[in-house]
Amino acid sequence: MHDQSPKEALIAIGLTSGLGSIACSVLGVSSGPEMLFHEVMPGPRKRRDVPAHRRYKAHKLMLDIIFYRWPPTVIALGPRSSEEEPLEWVVLMRTAMFELGRSLRVPVVLFDTDEAVARGLGAHDLGRGNGLKSLVRKQMGSFTSNKRRVILATATAMAGATQIQNTLSIKEMIND
Repeated sequence: MHDQSPKEALIAIGLTSGLGSIACSVLGVSSGPEMLFHEVMPGPRKRRDVPAHRRYKAHKLMLDIIFYRWPPTVIALGPRSSEEEPLEWVVLMRTAMFELGRSLRVPVVLFDTDEAVARGLGAHDLGRGNGLKSLVRKQMGSFTSNKRRVILATATAMAGATQIQNTLSIKEMIND
């Protein structure tokens, strides 16, 4: 848990895109990134043939709780968490998150590839030694997960926070 009130803290929520399973990372980043929560939210099993809108509803119930507990300053959407994720599920989830962000008046940023996430973290490529986990550990040394989905959601949250912090800094310079 963190000791800042939600109004003082910059909260970044990173999500992988899709409906098969969504990884979510919640970071407090006001004084350096701090992991507040992370979870991989598996959807209904594929063999049950659950329609996309019902899959989204199941994930939205969990996201409602997360957003209530940690009101986000930014929602960052990353790449799909697996290659098996159907493109239409990715599009549905991203569209819904952009609409949710709009209704909450919270900016939503999209990083559609691992490389875009890496650029958001200040790396020019994902070459030798610049994997997403390595980039996350540079900013948050306590990060230990080896789960690809958690790494992706966390890196995405960090990239979204960086983008919003840069935007806020520019606005402050303009207003001064």
